[in-house]
Amino acid sequence: MSFATVPDALRAAGKAAADQVGELRGVDCAGSVGQVATAMPGGNAAGAAIRCGDSWKTTFAEWCTEAGRHAEGLTKAGDLYQQGDHAATGVFPSAAPGNRGPR
Repeated sequence: MSFATVPDALRAAGKAAADQVGELRGVDCAGSVGQVATAMPGGNAAGAAIRCGDSWKTTFAEWCTEAGRHAEGLTKAGDLYQQGDHAATGVFPSAAPGNRGPR
């Protein structure tokens, strides 16, 4: 069993995620909920809609922050994997081509 990590793919995923989060930050997800308060002034639904909209804005902003951190982590992981690969190449430069394992 083995796995392979492609640093460029990690960095590309990080960039794509960061781009998407950047676009989403400007979206007003609570705008439609706020229309309920305008349409039904003075009722219980108006106050509930305002609280729901405020909660939605806060939660969405927190999600965007966490998604941004995840995007940064993907990019950093790609950099760290590549640094590790370069370090390993420096430690075992001549052993790899002739390495035949245990005898």
